Amino acid sequence: MSGKIFKDSSSIYQDQAQILLDYFEQAAEKIVKDEEQIEKKISSLEEERKGIKRELSKVILRKWMFGIFVFPILYFYLKQETLKKKIAALDSDITELKKQFEDIFRDYKVKKLGIAYIPIASQFKYKDKSFIVDHTGITKESEFRLQRSKQNDLLAEKIAEIEQMSKEAPLVEGSKDIEAIDTEQYSQSMHNLNQHDYFGSMERALKTISTCMEEVDVISVNLPLVENNSEYHNYIKEHATSDVPYNAPVLEVFDTKKYSRQISKFQDINLLKENLSQHTAQYEEVLKGFMMTMANSVQAISALKVASADKIVFESNKVLFKILKSPYNHYSPVLEQAEIERIRNENFNYGDSVQNYVPFQLKSSSKVKYNLYTDTWVAEDGSTTNMPFGIHQIHEEIVAPIVEHLMEETRLARLKIYNHIKDQKLSYLNKWHQDTEDFYGRNRAESADLINLMRTTMGEYIASYNTMISLQKTEETMKQSNGSLDSTVVDAKGNTVEVFAAFEMQSKEFQKVQTEFENYIELLKEDIDLKAQKFEHIDYYEASLRDGNSRDSAVASKEAHNLDIRRKPLIAVNPLFAKTSELPPMPSVESLTTEHISLNLPLIATEAIAEIEEA
Repeated sequence: MSGKIFKDSSSIYQDQAQILLDYFEQAAEKIVKDEEQIEKKISSLEEERKGIKRELSKVILRKWMFGIFVFPILYFYLKQETLKKKIAALDSDITELKKQFEDIFRDYKVKKLGIAYIPIASQFKYKDKSFIVDHTGITKESEFRLQRSKQNDLLAEKIAEIEQMSKEAPLVEGSKDIEAIDTEQYSQSMHNLNQHDYFGSMERALKTISTCMEEVDVISVNLPLVENNSEYHNYIKEHATSDVPYNAPVLEVFDTKKYSRQISKFQDINLLKENLSQHTAQYEEVLKGFMMTMANSVQAISALKVASADKIVFESNKVLFKILKSPYNHYSPVLEQAEIERIRNENFNYGDSVQNYVPFQLKSSSKVKYNLYTDTWVAEDGSTTNMPFGIHQIHEEIVAPIVEHLMEETRLARLKIYNHIKDQKLSYLNKWHQDTEDFYGRNRAESADLINLMRTTMGEYIASYNTMISLQKTEETMKQSNGSLDSTVVDAKGNTVEVFAAFEMQSKEFQKVQTEFENYIELLKEDIDLKAQKFEHIDYYEASLRDGNSRDSAVASKEAHNLDIRRKPLIAVNPLFAKTSELPPMPSVESLTTEHISLNLPLIATEAIAEIEEA
């Protein structure tokens, strides 16, 4: 309970104690007063009785002194009886007073003390302040002339909505009223964008405000408002309370409903045009101020939204990554280096693994726990790592044990199948290799024959070429010597350089063709060997089913540094997750986007207001 009754009191509890003290003090005073009054009366009667007794003694003495006289004796006798009656009456009165004294009520008790409340004023919220309406009639009524729209309720609602949105922008927009917007001109990778609650609500509210503010009405209200820091206001602050306990008695002494209508009108006033008259100039100033407010708000909020988008995504991804890590069992890559390396190099080939295959198994003592404060993973021995080896709990704790148990039941039957497959493949491979070697042999022989043929042809070509050159020169010499035989001797040495040059060129072409043919044969052989090797592989099914995921995780951990730059952040979750996740297309942003984002809305609003003032 709050409030108080007495000025010098500090609380209502002290007031109650004071009331009890005053009550018992008054009761005590009443008891003492009643006792004193009765005692005073008793004392007065006792004094009177003493006087009568003294007089009675005198009468008795005189009666004996005048005993010989009949008349005096009779007189004194009568007087004596009268005095005795008075004494008896006094004794009776005294006894009655003593009884009254004993019957004085002294057993004052308080069985229950309660507090009743009387409403004297009402407080009403108005924007970021409040006003107090007096109900006692102490405060005189004051007139307020204010402007409001003809659609005041709707306008006040939308302006309050805009004001709130201009002060606080949500970290994440809601999605109750989604509106699709065409964004093809801003991004070729994102042709549509959903406008969510915040900016959609702001746009719709602005349109509604524009409609509602076409016409305004001037209204007036008369209310007995308590002046701030007045004597009555200070009295209310000191003595009154708004914290009335549940079921406490409330006495409606004053009419609290008298100003309900005026208060309702006062609360419905257009908040942006408080205390304005209906003059056009003042109304335009309100609109100009609202224009600047909206320009600054939209500019600031848009800039903050763009600037914080990456940070929000980054921080939320950090939380999401931690959540995505939870389904994994994490082990120290240092403590389990040998086991991880073994499973990384495992090919699950039946021919290699069936006899010596050991299921992939990590020790519980190698598990690491995440330290939130250091952002590291800590093992039992105190060693730390930034990138633990993670195995999905489903694979490690459910799939692997189930596969191992089920496969063990049918192991002998599967081994027979594996052996049959192996025998068949060995038969096929032997025939394959036999045919391949025969193919290589035949091709080598044919190739050698072809090479020898090319060499023979080259020799014949060179000899024929030299003969032709010698013949041509002989003919030319004979023509020049008019048929002299001595002049027909041709110097063969003069053609040696030319012949060797031609031979070298042809030889290089021949060698090139020969090398290309040999390379082709070798590539063909490698391809055939590779296919044969793949064909020779017999998948050790139970091992790959049990530990295939573990092998993929081990391989992905080793290849993490080779991942695409867009995938590397996902390594924080798990290397295999980063390697196999499906990524959205690369974003693309048009220059128009940057142009619109860089718009200075406050400057545009200022220039628009300047144009209005100039017009």
